Amino acid sequence: MTRRWPTIAIGLLAAIAIVLGLALTGGPGQARKERRDRQREGDLSALATLVRCLADNNGRRLPARLETTPQCDWQARLADPFTGAPYRYEVTGPRSYRLCAGFELPEDRPPGLRDRDAEGCVRRDYLPSASAAPAAPIPGRD
Repeated sequence: MTRRWPTIAIGLLAAIAIVLGLALTGGPGQARKERRDRQREGDLSALATLVRCLADNNGRRLPARLETTPQCDWQARLADPFTGAPYRYEVTGPRSYRLCAGFELPEDRPPGLRDRDAEGCVRRDYLPSASAAPAAPIPGRD
């Protein structure tokens, strides 16, 4: 009987260690959320590349909406692969825009696009590439 106590104590310590480990790391559910958010961040990065290509091929003007074209066929995902919700794109100025996704975790996690706001949006500025077609003049501006 006295030999069973050490075995029981070790078993209890192991169980406590497992529970504490899951509590600290969030467990498998947390890891799945982080993986899905990393995919969303990657998608937004690919969409930023698509925006640049579309603008470069549109007289250095930001596109009104995101779509692939023969010149810009980036195979960019336009919708969240987990929820099916379309990623949001919004032009905020002549050279600035926002890309948004429905992230599951706060903006400080997981590591990656840490500049996203509480709405799940990243703000970007369009910087034309040297080979981009020049912009057409805007009437009334010199």
